[in-house]
Amino acid sequence: MGIVDHGKLKSNYLGVVEKLAGNHAAGLVHPYVSAETIEDLSVRSSFIQYDREFTFFGDEARDRGGHERGPSPIRYFLSGIAFCMLGWYAKGAAFAECEVEGLGMNITTHLDLRGEHGFEDKPIHIQWLVFDVQVDSPSSADSVLAMVDWGDARCPLGAFSRRAVPVYTVVNHNGTVIRDTVPRGVG
Repeated sequence: MGIVDHGKLKSNYLGVVEKLAGNHAAGLVHPYVSAETIEDLSVRSSFIQYDREFTFFGDEARDRGGHERGPSPIRYFLSGIAFCMLGWYAKGAAFAECEVEGLGMNITTHLDLRGEHGFEDKPIHIQWLVFDVQVDSPSSADSVLAMVDWGDARCPLGAFSRRAVPVYTVVNHNGTVIRDTVPRGVG
């Protein structure tokens, strides 16, 4: 038995699809956060979800003017993408009939700090993303790739990322690379 309940996730997904087919307005959501500066670069973000409050702290390193009260904003950004991608891969496992015993992801990017510090010839934004996916599974490599492709086709944050910058993927199945789109010089 794996870590993904195929029946639960497939039933849930199909139930949401049925609900949305009957009422498109049910699919229109407006996520929000409320953020405020605590001191210098230290920021507190909070919101209500699932009928309870969540609070996060973001900050920068001391040598960049922060107080290190929390991770940097880019770490939250990358974590948000990973949360979304892994959730959609788990749902995809049910549809690809991929048994999952372990599922993880490392996301790497490249950012030149000179851009955000006013060096005109340097870009302010990240340049690319590498999604390095690890899947432990007794299922076939084709099933693992079908799961990943299913999730990639549906994850809103993955889709957003792909519109913003080049995204490259490495898929490891039981420690063996079965897909690698990373060009030389990236990573």
